[in-house]
Amino acid sequence: MEYLDEKLLEAKRELEYQKHTTLQTGMYAGEELFTFSWWDLPQSQIRIPLPDQFVEMPEPVRAVKYPSREAPEYIWTSLDSTVNICFNVIPMVLKDGELGDMIGYFRDALQNINPANAVRNQTETMTQQGNEMCWFEYKGHHLDGQTYDQVYLIRMRKCVLHGTFICLERDRHPWERIAEQIFLAVEENL
Repeated sequence: MEYLDEKLLEAKRELEYQKHTTLQTGMYAGEELFTFSWWDLPQSQIRIPLPDQFVEMPEPVRAVKYPSREAPEYIWTSLDSTVNICFNVIPMVLKDGELGDMIGYFRDALQNINPANAVRNQTETMTQQGNEMCWFEYKGHHLDGQTYDQVYLIRMRKCVLHGTFICLERDRHPWERIAEQIFLAVEENL
């Protein structure tokens, strides 16, 4: 009888997970359900859906995890700081098709800095709003250990949004799907 109870519990859990597969309904990462709210990127027309359970990374943590002067301007993090979503606004206007060249420069620079960063799955697509978007993923090495990283560039009307997603490699699934949904949903107020 225990076996049947376990099967029923597993089926109930699976049904619950199936109800939460979008940013609107919330999404599960492991056993935790994450809900999302829109955040307006300061001094821009850009809106980004971010997990309600995340906070802007406190300055003391930021100084340790991102000590470079080239650190992202905006960093949102899980409470244990192992999952980070970062943003920079690059004040540059690109023409159609130029974003692919730009992501290539980012990819090459990353590999020149650390050849161990093996870039995979470079993708060119469009956001839900119709903005050109390019991104790639790689395994990185950070203070927390081996990480799964995604780098995004989204062409906006008056700028380029540079986004980065970072989590521990062991937490990659399902965070990679959640991060992709966040960046696909980025909006620019017109």
